[in-house]
Amino acid sequence: MALTEITLRANNRDTNNSRGPRQTTLFDSLGAAQRRHKRQRKAAGQENASIENSRADATEKAVKRARTEVPECTAAARPQKLCEARSVLAVRRFGMTSAHTAQRYRQQQSLTMDSVFATSRLASLVSPATGVFQLYADTEPQRGVLPLACKYSANGEQLALVDESGFVSVFGTRTVDAQSDVSLEPILRWKAHDNSAFDVEWRADCAQMVTASADETLRVWDVEHQQCMGSFVGHAQTVRSVSWRSASMHCFSSASRDGSIMIWDSRCNKERVDGEYVYRPVNVIGHAHNLGSSKKPMRGKKGMLGGSVTAICHLQHNTDLLASVGSTSEIVKFWDVRMKAHVRPFALPTPAMSTLLSTSSAGRSRGTASLSLDPDGTRLYSACNDNSVYVHNALMPGQPIARLTAPEFECQSFNIGTSMSTCGRHLAAGSSSGNVVVWELDRMGTNSSGRRAVLQAHTKEAGCVAWYPGKDKTQLATCGDDGVLRLWEENAKLAESAKTDPTKQCSWGVSQVVCSSTHR
Repeated sequence: MALTEITLRANNRDTNNSRGPRQTTLFDSLGAAQRRHKRQRKAAGQENASIENSRADATEKAVKRARTEVPECTAAARPQKLCEARSVLAVRRFGMTSAHTAQRYRQQQSLTMDSVFATSRLASLVSPATGVFQLYADTEPQRGVLPLACKYSANGEQLALVDESGFVSVFGTRTVDAQSDVSLEPILRWKAHDNSAFDVEWRADCAQMVTASADETLRVWDVEHQQCMGSFVGHAQTVRSVSWRSASMHCFSSASRDGSIMIWDSRCNKERVDGEYVYRPVNVIGHAHNLGSSKKPMRGKKGMLGGSVTAICHLQHNTDLLASVGSTSEIVKFWDVRMKAHVRPFALPTPAMSTLLSTSSAGRSRGTASLSLDPDGTRLYSACNDNSVYVHNALMPGQPIARLTAPEFECQSFNIGTSMSTCGRHLAAGSSSGNVVVWELDRMGTNSSGRRAVLQAHTKEAGCVAWYPGKDKTQLATCGDDGVLRLWEENAKLAESAKTDPTKQCSWGVSQVVCSSTHR
């Protein structure tokens, strides 16, 4: 029988027998159920509101107690406690009885407080006079020496610096004490090459390091004994960059001004010459960043528009991939180090992947000075000679996802370096103007807030920057063409005194936070 027939019959019986009891229909049952459920939801909402109010009262009491007990409230815990206090006010003011809504509000407030806290960290970066080391030539004490690269060891206990005289200096990464009479001095120093040393890279176990030099060779060193473990020969010009393969003890790659990338393995391709091991490359990628073959023959042969390979970096998600940039364009190329390159003359190698030219770059293509990979291995930052730092997706290369610029940032040479902080929220870059620019990054790896810190560090071009890899403190090392190595640390009191005390403004390095639209 249909539902409409049941309802009509029930209504007819109620009309004919008005004095008798009314028979309950199906719609009456449904309506009663809806009203019952409504009353239950209302009671449950009141109960949840009382629970939220009790929790809010407890949180408010805890925040008040934390504010009164100042020694127990650390700087890292203050943003979270202030966020909890704001959530209490939101529950009372806007009636946020839903736990999910309150949680979302707390997350939004935590992002705001993290941004404010990060800004205060940038403003508190300071380099006291005790954190400065001046490089001089050993033969001519009055002549300054240019530092060319500096890198921290993986455990953060040592900082290696190489200079144009071919020396390697190793410093301890102690906390800089402004009140101490002990200045920054190297704990180890030795002659590594007869020509300028352009790059240095630590092995993962921090026991050895490899140096790249203008004498066209690389050398692996035992740091503790300052002993050469072998020379790596194969390049025809200055070796510009070196990179260890991720978590490898034997394999690394090098890039040279001759346009080639060479892959080395200390377990093979070696011979003993004059009591020293000499290694040959296991793979060579020639003409890695050449623009191509010229259409007009040159002396009866094809002319190659050659270019130097300025920087390389092994990726984390795939240790067989190597990223490289050159002096001819801002394109980043990704090479599979397992694949053999072309052996035909004048044949250009084909990379596994490559990025595209940026649509924002106008005019001719410019070269790229350096590469930096974020701690997660998902973002790749390249400093280009058009005074920009391009942000690339390391997992899926294509067009740059962002471009970082600043009036204080000038990249007019191939010696400008970049470095990512351990937390992945700050990118430091040297500048031809002598300043060091530190961009504040969001979770997507871009400078959406527009905030940056300008470190008034050096009187000449600042080319070398390196972040301390540990999480126990914040430390940044910078080097410039003025022959000065500076260690920067986070200290709000010292930063304020350096800005207000005229006697410290000449010898101390200070930070200035700038807020503007630099994200494009």
